[in-house]
Amino acid sequence: MADDQEERRRHQRASVDLGVSLKFPSVQQFLSACAGDISESGMFIRLENPQHQTGEVVTLQFDAGKERIVQGTARIVRIDPTGIGVEFVELDYISRQLVEMIVRIKLAAG
Repeated sequence: MADDQEERRRHQRASVDLGVSLKFPSVQQFLSACAGDISESGMFIRLENPQHQTGEVVTLQFDAGKERIVQGTARIVRIDPTGIGVEFVELDYISRQLVEMIVRIKLAAG
C-alpha cells in the first residue's frame, strides 16, 4: 500500500473474518459478505467484482458476539477487484462502542 494512503488512515486496522450483511440502495434485500479488516472509522468488505460506485452509501450490520449487533450506514471510499473499503457514516453509540471493542481485542491478540 502506498505510504500516502497509509498516512490518510486515522485508525489502525485489525484483521477480522466477520460476516457482514449489506443493503445497497439498488437492491431490496441484504447481501451477505465477509469483512477482511476493521478500524474505528471503517472496514474492508470482500466482494467478488463489486459493481458499485465510490460515494455510494450502504446499510450494514454484523454480529459483534454475545447477541450484540452493530448496525449503521457506511460510504464506499475504495473499490478494487476483491472488495470495497467503506467509511462508517452513522453508527449509534452502542454500535460505535462495539466496533472500538472489536478493534482493541483484535489488535491486542495480534
